[in-house]
Amino acid sequence: MTDTPGLSLTNAFPTLLARARDWFERAHGADWLDAADAGRLAAVEQATPADLFVDSQARPLVVAFFGGTGVGKSSLLNRLIGQPIARTGLERPTSREVTLYVHESIELADLPPGLPVGQVRCQRHASDARRDVLWIDAPDIDSTYEDNRRCALRWLPHIDLLVYVVSPERYRDDVGWRVLLQRGHKHGWMFVMNRWDEGDATQRDDFARMLRGAGFEAPLLLCTCCARVAEPLPTPDQFDRIESTIRDVLREHGVRELERLGHRARLLELRGAVNAVLPRFGSERHWPDFASVGERHWQRARTAILEGVEWPMRTAAGRLAVRESGFVGQVVRQVKRVAGSGSDPDRRREPSTPCQPAEEEHAATSSQQRQPAQAPPDADELSHLTDPLWDEWTQSKLDAALDVLEVELRRAQVAADPLRHRLDATAQTAGTLVREQVQDELRRALAAPGTTLERALRRLTGFLMVFLPAVALAWAGWVVVRRYYFATVGGADFLGVPFAVHSVALVLAAWGLPFLLDRSLRPSLERTALRAMRRGFTAGLDEVGAGLAAAIQEAAREGQAYREEAKAIVADLARVVIQPIEARSATLGRLVATRLHRQDAQTTPEPAAS
Repeated sequence: MTDTPGLSLTNAFPTLLARARDWFERAHGADWLDAADAGRLAAVEQATPADLFVDSQARPLVVAFFGGTGVGKSSLLNRLIGQPIARTGLERPTSREVTLYVHESIELADLPPGLPVGQVRCQRHASDARRDVLWIDAPDIDSTYEDNRRCALRWLPHIDLLVYVVSPERYRDDVGWRVLLQRGHKHGWMFVMNRWDEGDATQRDDFARMLRGAGFEAPLLLCTCCARVAEPLPTPDQFDRIESTIRDVLREHGVRELERLGHRARLLELRGAVNAVLPRFGSERHWPDFASVGERHWQRARTAILEGVEWPMRTAAGRLAVRESGFVGQVVRQVKRVAGSGSDPDRRREPSTPCQPAEEEHAATSSQQRQPAQAPPDADELSHLTDPLWDEWTQSKLDAALDVLEVELRRAQVAADPLRHRLDATAQTAGTLVREQVQDELRRALAAPGTTLERALRRLTGFLMVFLPAVALAWAGWVVVRRYYFATVGGADFLGVPFAVHSVALVLAAWGLPFLLDRSLRPSLERTALRAMRRGFTAGLDEVGAGLAAAIQEAAREGQAYREEAKAIVADLARVVIQPIEARSATLGRLVATRLHRQDAQTTPEPAAS
């Protein structure tokens, strides 16, 4: 597939996702990918914050308060708005709902599938100062209710900026930290240590150190307190910097850059999903090896099959020779042939047609009259002779060779079903193909038995069986006429009985010598049939082997075509994801993780739960 020019982080995701989805569907339909492989595409995050709005081009920034139970997310939103729109404390101990705070001019789209409408409260406002932001109070990520945790995770793909709220007591909670490590490269992040009246600078510095280890070079960590306290805070309350930071992000075109950040993360996931299934199609190095393995095991099976059918072929050839030999067998075949020709009225009524002139018909009739008495068996008789040559044992040898090749493919993590379907199609017709080859060879061999030299010598002996007796008779006749002439004129006696006996002996000798030579040259019907069955069986196995090799080549070509198409998609993805996120300003740069990816979760130590 050709490259797609003009792709950017803004418009590349839907285009490349559609290409990848079409490729996955076709590869899955052709059995190159199984359900688990096809599920990799479904695992790629496809939802975006723009899905929440009717006008995705002029949408607000989506900011969500995210964190565990009891850290004060709802209190922060209420303080930000200046009125209690989000339930707090005892009213909402498990955070069962999502609260949206959005300007009345923003037209929201229907909620995407998976976001429960019954768990959403939408609060409209008319403040122009907050028109460019949609605030979300997300469910508790560590809720004891599975539905609440699932709801929080479903909302994450629709968020541009996550305000990760912790408390001094619970900033090391494991659940929120795992989400940070998994999704840190998909969002902008602001960190708030709320309930600051209960903390100290040591906890704040420890949390900042953890964030730097997770990939944030200069994390924006603010300390806030939403409760009225008499004692002074460890450091001044930084609540006002939440909105001021949001305003700075908006001035720096943060919506576009955070959207591009999310698109790049999704494109990286898409590239990973395509790369993960590429081994299923084999490589240019694998397929020649598979062809060699298949040829090697097929040759072993072929040798075993030829050795195994030798005795059945000898038995069939012996039965054919016994059936064809003897007077009774020949009479039966002649009667059947005459009855068959006599039962066809069309042949009696049509001595010739425009397609077969009378001369050709006469030549065909003469050729039939010259056929030997031992005519080849008919189709039913041939089937009766050749059917036992390909039985369950023979088929099992072929299937065993295919099983070994399938094991080799699965061991190399290459999809075996596309090739196995093609091999099975050839294997299912192998018996019919071999039998037809054997029958064809038998027909040709029995119609003209013996070798070319033997047939030439037999034509010579046949000529001599006629020519030599004719010469002997001519000689005897000449002698008889000559003696009779001289006897009638009185010059000699008439020939007697001794001459007649010797003349007969001469004629018999002239005929008998070529006859005995002809009999000695007459090929053995059993040997002729056995050689023909061997040739036919070998030719049939050769065709089966050629069919298996062609099946491997066809599967290799199809697999490589899918692989090249996937590599073209990956190449386009690679060209797009290298486009940088413009986070050169101080504010936006602090919200974006510079080296946080999924694999970092394996190397970055997770904090122990407090």
